[in-house]
Amino acid sequence: MRAEEPGKSTLAIGDGANDVNMITAAHIGIGISGLEGQQAARAADYSIGQFRFLKNLLFYHGREAYRRNAYLIYRRNAYLIAYMFWKNIVYVVPIWVYGFVSFFSGTVIYNPYLYNFYNVTFTGLPIIWYAVFDLEHDRETLLSKPRLYRIGIKDVHFNSYVFMRWFGYACWQGTLLLFLAFYELDSLPQNDGKIGGLLVDGGYVFTVVVVLVNVKILVSSYIFNGWENFFIWGSVLCYYLFFWAVSAIIISGAYGELQHMSLYPSQWLGLFFFTSAYLLIDVGM
Repeated sequence: MRAEEPGKSTLAIGDGANDVNMITAAHIGIGISGLEGQQAARAADYSIGQFRFLKNLLFYHGREAYRRNAYLIYRRNAYLIAYMFWKNIVYVVPIWVYGFVSFFSGTVIYNPYLYNFYNVTFTGLPIIWYAVFDLEHDRETLLSKPRLYRIGIKDVHFNSYVFMRWFGYACWQGTLLLFLAFYELDSLPQNDGKIGGLLVDGGYVFTVVVVLVNVKILVSSYIFNGWENFFIWGSVLCYYLFFWAVSAIIISGAYGELQHMSLYPSQWLGLFFFTSAYLLIDVGM
């Protein structure tokens, strides 16, 4: 089956030792532990205690896990994977594009302390919450309407087109952000006539990226509750606190950077404009 239909996904379900070869040969194997022993359960990707649990595993947990991980790739899993690529590309593209502007001088526009904490501290928790807890439909709806399961069979949320669309979004968003942010800050000096310089511009680009990728989870979720807002806005607050601490240390290489950037009234308007414009375009497309 796998050789004749390479584009199809296969599922094998068994409860005995004679089913082990079938379970291991399929893309996904489900083993049922019971009277015939534990061999099938040990060899399977997923193990359940009774056959009646299969419906919940497929139509509820399986369907929602796909959706989230595909955004992450099947609804949640589909979103998760695509989002992880997107959020890392969108914050790396400005560095790459700046290489052309600076004739590949090797100049870094991000503060290294902020750069290293991007995935772990500033953008990690919201997507974890989304991948685990977000639900498009409740359990009763999913179990009573098996047709909702077709999104996984048809690869609606994760395929070559979806991946390239996310990749394209990240590239043009990161490129446009770099040029607009640099133009916005450098063309508007402060009252004393000074401009922020490269580090302030880079800090502003990084700030917009952090806010954008966190708010992206907010507009993509189907569940809105206090925990979601805690993780999203808490991550943004954590970033600003960390940025403030780094800006207060003279030897950090970013001394006074946040304070200087905050003196530009246009940067607050620009932050709102970039975030809302990008998200509205994403939703519309």
